[in-house]
Amino acid sequence: MKTERMVILVTPEQKRAITQRAKTLKLSTGEIVRRAMESYRPGNDDALLNALADELEKSSKQARKALREAHAELGKTLDYFAAKRSPKRKAA
Repeated sequence: MKTERMVILVTPEQKRAITQRAKTLKLSTGEIVRRAMESYRPGNDDALLNALADELEKSSKQARKALREAHAELGKTLDYFAAKRSPKRKAA
């Protein structure tokens, strides 16, 4: 198998994580990076993320609608009790 050298830059935290994972699995850091690259499937992730974003948008619209309705109902309830406590009501 022909190989080529590749230099990549990672943060110190990423380097520690890769090195620790390699030690845990008794593999080289290069093998960890190769396996990660082989298992990376951006197309699948993009479709899933888009579906999740669509669902989040739908549920946030539903939540905003429910909050508006609850706010309106609370306003009616507060008005009702305010009318019960008003001095005009007691005098009548």
